Order: sequence, then C-alpha cells, then structure tokens
Amino acid sequence: MRSRRFAQPYRGVRTSGPLATVLDRARAYAQKMRPEAFFSHVTAAVLRGIWLPLVLERSELLHVSVPPTVRAPRDRLVKGHHLVPRAGQVTLHLGLRVADEIETWCQLAQILGLEDLVVAGESLLAKNRRRPRRVWELEAAVRAGDRPRQALLNAALPLLREGVRSAMETRLRRLLVAAGLPEPLINQEIFDAAGRRVGECDLVYPVQKVVVEYEGSQHFDEQATLDDIEKYERLQDLGWRVIRVTKDDMRMRSTQTVERVRRALVQRGLAA
Repeated sequence: MRSRRFAQPYRGVRTSGPLATVLDRARAYAQKMRPEAFFSHVTAAVLRGIWLPLVLERSELLHVSVPPTVRAPRDRLVKGHHLVPRAGQVTLHLGLRVADEIETWCQLAQILGLEDLVVAGESLLAKNRRRPRRVWELEAAVRAGDRPRQALLNAALPLLREGVRSAMETRLRRLLVAAGLPEPLINQEIFDAAGRRVGECDLVYPVQKVVVEYEGSQHFDEQATLDDIEKYERLQDLGWRVIRVTKDDMRMRSTQTVERVRRALVQRGLAA
C-alpha cells in the first residue's frame, strides 16, 4: 500500500515532500533518467541562471533530451527532445546532466521570440555573472552547424551586448533602440573633471550628457537608496540629465518612457 506521506510526481518516482523548484523537480526526475539523457531547453536555462520570461521560469514542465537513437522521454509534465550534443556540450551541474549554457541558449531559439532570445543571450554576457561569456563564443556555437531556427539565432547575434546587469536593463535599451533612438552605452563609469568617480550608470548618452537608469529592486534597500541620491545629485551638479525608469514605466507606459528620453536628447542637441 502506498503511504500518504509520499507523492509520485513522475512514473516510478516517489518523493517525501513537495517539489517547489525546478531544481527539486529535476533532481526527482533524474532518479529515472537514462544515462545518456540530459536536461535541456527551458529547464537547462533555469538551472543555468539564464534570464527568461517569468511564465517560463515558473513552468513545471521539464525538458529532457536524448540522442535520436533512444526513445524520447514521455511522462507527466515532461517534454522529450531528440538532440545530438557535441563533445563537452553536456556537463554535470548541480549534480545533474545539463546542457551547457551556450548550447542551452541556442536551444532556446526553438521557444523564444527575438527580443526574449536577446535578453537570454545577454544574461550569459552579464557583467555580474560568475563567469561572463563573450559574444564571439555565442557566434562560434551558432555557426558551428545548422540548428533549428538558425535564422532567428543569426538575427539575435548582432543585437547582443556585453556588460549588462539585468534583464530589464536589456529590455529598456532594446525599447529605446527599437523606437529609433541612438543606442546608449551600457553601464558606463562617469567621473568628474578631477577624475573622481561619480558612479556607474545603466544607459549613457555621453554626447548629450543624458543618463537613463532602470530602478530595479536592488535600488530600494536603504544603503542603495542613499548611494543613488548622492550619485544623482553629483550627476546633476555636473550637468547630466538623469531619467529614472521603473518596472511600471516599462510595462504600462513604454511609449511615454521613450518620449521622455527622446525629449531629453533633443533638448540637448540630438537632431529631432
């Protein structure tokens, strides 16, 4: 008789508690995986810390890949795929066989649209990632062979930028560029005339002396707020215009946000 203390999330797998995270679910399913199977696509992206739309981050579906000679997995909340990984493209991560991060990004082209694929790619290039990758590494992987949705990968490559810090910074930059504004510099250090550091700013138009800052959650602890106040006051004293953008500005007032930036740039010499 089955104990009520145990759950059976997948055929042949029993657990003693809820599976609250992707890692929990992957570890549970790994108990029944074939030796050649590995986690891929969205599951690999979450495990690798790649930025995804929230609906995918929260998905309970596991993506599991096997070579074409093996029957693809079929189970409750499991999506099976056939893939032929190249040498080194599947590694042990968190105790699990997982597609490596660049291979995972290439796989995401089968699921994401262009803008989300750029965001995902820039998470690998992020300044605050443990080991930031370089654009040329992603280019080499894409050009190594014909892939599903190759055209989408090719379209994403020239849009990728190194040195971002968050998905929303990427989305804000892409929003401004898509609206026809010049592309800003990313996470630039600004110094005063004496060479003293004023601070790092998210998106910078140095010619017009306009800074666009995305106010994410990291800005709202007490010390960060105090640091930001000092930075913005010093920037304004040096003649910089500071435009602060919130999550609600991006989601509900994107057109107005673009126009705020456009007006500031035009007022400071950008051709209308």
